[in-house]
Amino acid sequence: MTAIQPAFLDALKRILQERFVAHLPPLLGNAPEAQKKEKQVARSLSAFAIQTLFGADTQTAASLVVDDIEDHGIDAFYYHEEEKTLYFIQSKLKASEQFKEGEAQSFLSGVKLLLDKQYEQFNQNVNNLTDYLEEGLEQCDQIKLLIAYTGNGISISAQNEIRRVIQSEIDEGDEQLQIEYVDFGPKQIEDALRDEQAIKPVNEKIRVHKYRIDNSSRKTIFGLVKLADLIALHKKHGKSLYEKNIRYFLGAGRRGVNSAIKTTLANEPQNFLLLNNGITLIGTSIKQRSKTRDNQTTRGFEVLGLSVVNGAQTISSAAQFIDQNPEADISAAQVMVTIINTGNNDFHKQVTKARNLQNPVDLSNFAALDDNQERLRQEIALFGVNYQYRPQRQSTIGIPSITIEGLVKALACLHQDIRYPARLKSEPSQFTNFEHDAYKSLFPLELSGHKALNAHTVFAAIHQLTEAAERGAPSPEKLVYRHCGYAIASILMKKLRNKIEGASLLTEADVKVWLSVPFDEVRQQFVDQYNRVAAGAMHHAFFKRITDTSRLVNKVWIEHQGLQQDAAVTALLGRQAHDDPYNQRLFDLLKNRAAQL
Repeated sequence: MTAIQPAFLDALKRILQERFVAHLPPLLGNAPEAQKKEKQVARSLSAFAIQTLFGADTQTAASLVVDDIEDHGIDAFYYHEEEKTLYFIQSKLKASEQFKEGEAQSFLSGVKLLLDKQYEQFNQNVNNLTDYLEEGLEQCDQIKLLIAYTGNGISISAQNEIRRVIQSEIDEGDEQLQIEYVDFGPKQIEDALRDEQAIKPVNEKIRVHKYRIDNSSRKTIFGLVKLADLIALHKKHGKSLYEKNIRYFLGAGRRGVNSAIKTTLANEPQNFLLLNNGITLIGTSIKQRSKTRDNQTTRGFEVLGLSVVNGAQTISSAAQFIDQNPEADISAAQVMVTIINTGNNDFHKQVTKARNLQNPVDLSNFAALDDNQERLRQEIALFGVNYQYRPQRQSTIGIPSITIEGLVKALACLHQDIRYPARLKSEPSQFTNFEHDAYKSLFPLELSGHKALNAHTVFAAIHQLTEAAERGAPSPEKLVYRHCGYAIASILMKKLRNKIEGASLLTEADVKVWLSVPFDEVRQQFVDQYNRVAAGAMHHAFFKRITDTSRLVNKVWIEHQGLQQDAAVTALLGRQAHDDPYNQRLFDLLKNRAAQL
């Protein structure tokens, strides 16, 4: 088993410190203050496990931590009333070490002492909870061990020792003990951290008037819904209501469709139904409830996993109208609705794409259908950054944000494909089209949120340096900087590859320090080489051509690394093979030779 990823470990420690430490029982003994702080964070892993696995509130989870001197390997315990299960917990917050046999033996020794109710052997934290423990022992149907750890697994010898000792206890009459322990390791912890950032599903009951049910393919409800009911859902759930949409509601503008919606609601709400295309809702499950007593053509439908996939602007514009006109009467306003039971598979993506292709939508918006984007959003959120991979009007105030457009530029410049700097200039949409190979190359499943954020940070710093160079340069030199930014970044980001993929979270300030000299060298080399090979060319057109850009990038690479006389380089320099028209082989050689900053 692989240990927890360093970025996740950092995020975990921050959460443990912020959430649990203040609520833990005080540490016993007189350890140095710095050691106490570190110990408190480590103790909190048990509380995190209790909260994650059993839904306990923060204070309850923290109060059940007994990890301290004379704990005999017992770090916490928890009685789960619904399962009638008592859990004994040991946790290890270590970067890479395995949970070893000695730790298992200590844990098992403590369990045996507690089962024998030898509380006098334990510290005060345990003794403060004897009533809780006694009740758990009295009420439980089974007793399980729970091991929470961040290292690279539980050793085979530890596993064998746990099963051996527990089996012997069972043989001696402790029938409640379960031989299989609960494993709360790196994968479970990483999943839990992501889940904390996930948007919670919306489960709601919707009243549909003049409804019709079609079960020919998938259960689908057709009918009318009061606009006021949809506005209420919007105000209650916000973005969660649009989780399966390709874009969040963008707010209401003064012109166009959104303005027309407001005008209709102000002047003729009874005609709203006739002047609107309707909306589409999806859900993982649809259950019909009884008809209303006063109207046999109206029925309530309980929709689990409810999401608006078409019509977000209609609802959000109407909500904004009501905010601005609280006295307005829109009780007569209805909208045509389609509610589709998409189940728990990916059919919702087909529905979303089909329903939105009928409207003027940028194809890049469909990246929102890629589940990988939501995973990245969750991971990036662990570092306090909001990743926007679907259109929205504004970000959360006070929270740093990055967009998919910015991340695409960073990842494309980091990528090994020599064609990408020119393609960012000539065909940028291919990188945000989730069906295009270029998009897939930038967003593989193994791309971590940590690496993505670091790549974005480095690119942003290079972009700022390039803009500053452009502002301070005379014409026509400034035109080179204006159009060769991606080419510059494609070289410099390779020199920071190890830092981008490393454990530390980078800052723009640090990146600018590392690049202060290399950037000046590379940007001047671009100017010089451009003047040699592209005299008289139009800058904006030159950097859109893959052949020209790739040739220029390779020449700068060679000069920057001082490899003009290198035999391997010169052998590839003049070669333009049929299967390698842009000299990717030379670029790869230069990339691999690049010294890391």
